Amino acid sequence: MATALLSILHALQASFSAYTLYLSSISIRNLQKYEETSKKAAKYSSIAEQQLHKTRTTQASGALSVLFSFLCSTTLALYPIFSSRVGIIGAVLVAGANVAALEMARQHVGAFWEGKAKVPLPGVGEYNDAVSKTQEVKLNMVYLVASWVAVGVVSLVL
Repeated sequence: MATALLSILHALQASFSAYTLYLSSISIRNLQKYEETSKKAAKYSSIAEQQLHKTRTTQASGALSVLFSFLCSTTLALYPIFSSRVGIIGAVLVAGANVAALEMARQHVGAFWEGKAKVPLPGVGEYNDAVSKTQEVKLNMVYLVASWVAVGVVSLVL
């Protein structure tokens, strides 16, 4: 019973992680369309260079933490016997690792993207879409953190 409940929770986590990875991929793809322009600006401005670096690193940290969540939840959903062999301590450690990775990445992404406004100019719609998608990814990371906390609690209780 407990294994079935945890498998269902992990399947839901995996699905939501996959959706969040999809949003992240759209954001990254849209930002890459402005990469050449950003590289040219970075040659002449240290601020532009820093912005380009932070854009790349925040997008990468968000995507990698969600990918980690996806891989862990998929493995635990598809192989419930693995989940039962891990035991309570292992389950709590996996949940804790995911909470830590997602929360650190969420704070990293938020620190850079929080104040980013959409640009009200023609021809930058994909940049504005990337900003929106990044904010949605950041919010989804909160939900993923909550889901891993719930899995950790359920693992302890059951």
